[in-house]
Amino acid sequence: MTRLRTLWQDQRAAALIEFAITLPVLLMLFVGGYQLSDAITAQRKVTIMTRAVADLTSQYRTLRVAELDGLMEASTQILTPYATQPVRLRITQITVDSKGQAFRIDWSRARNDFAFPKGDYPSWFIPAAYRRPNMVFILTQSSYQYDSVLPNYFDTITFSNMLWLLPRRSATITLT
Repeated sequence: MTRLRTLWQDQRAAALIEFAITLPVLLMLFVGGYQLSDAITAQRKVTIMTRAVADLTSQYRTLRVAELDGLMEASTQILTPYATQPVRLRITQITVDSKGQAFRIDWSRARNDFAFPKGDYPSWFIPAAYRRPNMVFILTQSSYQYDSVLPNYFDTITFSNMLWLLPRRSATITLT
């Protein structure tokens, strides 16, 4: 009985027991914080990639298909060190009709996605600022499947981005 009372009053292992209790919580906070910051970095890189390809495309007057494909391929390198294979990217030039009500696709190119058919009228929401008669604009859309560092604990997240720009050096960009 004396031995049990002595063991009960012994304080030497209290710090070890407290550490053992808090260690799983601290590890979860560390891993969760790392995963969150990694996901935010990937999302930011997707935004930068979308802006870069839209910005570069809008500076041309005439663009060859091979040049546009090269711009899309080069822009995906912004995602490094993340994998570039799951990147979906689409660039489309849209013209508003003379009444500002209908929209015609002049050209569309895509990487790992489908390009819109020429002449098709898109049905998605177009901002009011782009509904002016005879206006031409470039629509860039991107999508990226982000796989977690710990796939057993976190699901795949899809980051997507959409950017509308006007051609800078001419009224329209010709794709040949």
